[in-house]
Amino acid sequence: MNVSAASSVSPTLLETLSAHAEASDLARSLADESVAAMREAGLFRALVPRRAGGDEGDLRVMLEMVSECARGCSSAAWVLMVSTGHDWIMASFPEQAQDEVWADPDLVSAGSLAPAGVIERREDGWTLSGRWGFVSGAAHGSWFLMGTVDHSEERPRLYHAIVPRSDLELDDNWHALGLRGTGSVEVVADKVLVPEHRVMDSGVLFGARSEWASRHATNTYKIPIMPGLAVHAGASSLGLARGAIDAASELMGVQSDKYTGRKKLDRPGLHTRFAEAKAEVLCAEKLLDSAIDLLEQAANGSDSLPLRAEAKFQACYAVELCRRSVNRLIAATGARSVFDDSPLQKAFRDVTMATKHQTVNFDEASLVYGRTLVGLDTKGFIL
Repeated sequence: MNVSAASSVSPTLLETLSAHAEASDLARSLADESVAAMREAGLFRALVPRRAGGDEGDLRVMLEMVSECARGCSSAAWVLMVSTGHDWIMASFPEQAQDEVWADPDLVSAGSLAPAGVIERREDGWTLSGRWGFVSGAAHGSWFLMGTVDHSEERPRLYHAIVPRSDLELDDNWHALGLRGTGSVEVVADKVLVPEHRVMDSGVLFGARSEWASRHATNTYKIPIMPGLAVHAGASSLGLARGAIDAASELMGVQSDKYTGRKKLDRPGLHTRFAEAKAEVLCAEKLLDSAIDLLEQAANGSDSLPLRAEAKFQACYAVELCRRSVNRLIAATGARSVFDDSPLQKAFRDVTMATKHQTVNFDEASLVYGRTLVGLDTKGFIL
């Protein structure tokens, strides 16, 4: 396993991310210093293919790297997670597109996978128009991966397109409950010309059927996209929950009951809540590890829809457990945890936002996995 990127999350890097976390939140966009520090550490190249100058790491490298960065700044970890996720997907595009995107493998890859745009074929390629929301790290993005729909045939057909920052406009409307520093603004394209080699059929791309994915040195890019993205999102939530446990422990260690004078750490109920919160995070770690095991099996030739459903459910359940853990800690630590300067309040807001991402929709993942357990088909669901 390639561990170069994961081992680059040094104490110094975490100090830099932490030092600029508040400024990122206030600016509603990741601080330049945080981006520069992660770039200097080589984190953005973690899932870039070796042929393009990257590390070609695996999902475990991504999991360790992103979850550790979340201890310093949740928004930095989220932008890093999105960038590595998009790099991982774009490695399945033709090599001409890869060479354009990774002329510098240390840049931020942004975008929105939801098919919010419209794409139309023309003689020299395609034209792309539309408005996409939740484009994390847009202000720092160099290349954008965008979901689109072609309406020219009897049935709509989905495509994904790679577009340079120079062809897009940013609409700064990111005013959100949590993950405020991610700068997840809306992006607008107006009849942008996209050459053929930077457009791919979404069924081929998300179905792990791209011929270009098989040309890399490892099987990392043969992993099915949707459950793989759920693991990506799980990495951020895991780091958030770990940090919340540390923050809660520190807060409770200095608090005393105003009426009795006894330390709050002496409360038996508090011990129970902490034990449960810790267990939930440990279970989340195991579930994400198990999900990666399944996805590696899929990449090595044992792919199936039930396997994908199980892997995605495990990743989504891990995110749900992280949410429950943070909520439990908020309940345990009392009123001091709700102030704006409390790291627990921030963890609560951020993990709440993280669970809203469509790739970790717990209800849908549970439904699909449950159907496979009782022998029902998964027609109509994206796996």
